[in-house]
Amino acid sequence: MKPKVPITRNGHRMLLRELSHLRRVVRPEVLDELREARGYGVKIENQQYLLARERHAAIQKKINDLEEKLAACEIFVGRKFFFKQVGFGTVITVKNLHSGDVKRFQMVGPWESDVSDGRLSVDSPVGRGLMGHGEGEEILVYTPSGDRSYRILSIEI
Repeated sequence: MKPKVPITRNGHRMLLRELSHLRRVVRPEVLDELREARGYGVKIENQQYLLARERHAAIQKKINDLEEKLAACEIFVGRKFFFKQVGFGTVITVKNLHSGDVKRFQMVGPWESDVSDGRLSVDSPVGRGLMGHGEGEEILVYTPSGDRSYRILSIEI
């Protein structure tokens, strides 16, 4: 049995909305295109049919992928903290000691992460390195692009 992947309520809603949109809007459009293209014959020369069939397969794969993600995720509601430390759902402000950049992140699951939008995955190298540490601590993180040093400036629970 696969371990459950943590996700926030907003992340879960986002995946459900995307799945609903694909099922109710996109897939019927693609099926109409496929039905129309099939009217010209199911032949190798019928490029419209071949493209519609490929698009249908891609949409169906995306739907199946979202269904698997939703089945494997577990909504993480929160926990009681006895002291401030970086954990799932916390909002942290960190300073990159090499560049001096200060960034603010919410620690989220891997399927809802978007660093440009301020959501850092707990499974990313930086996320794993920061987990469990407290305010004021300096952390050395080993990333594929090299070592990085961060200082945790604040943790909001």
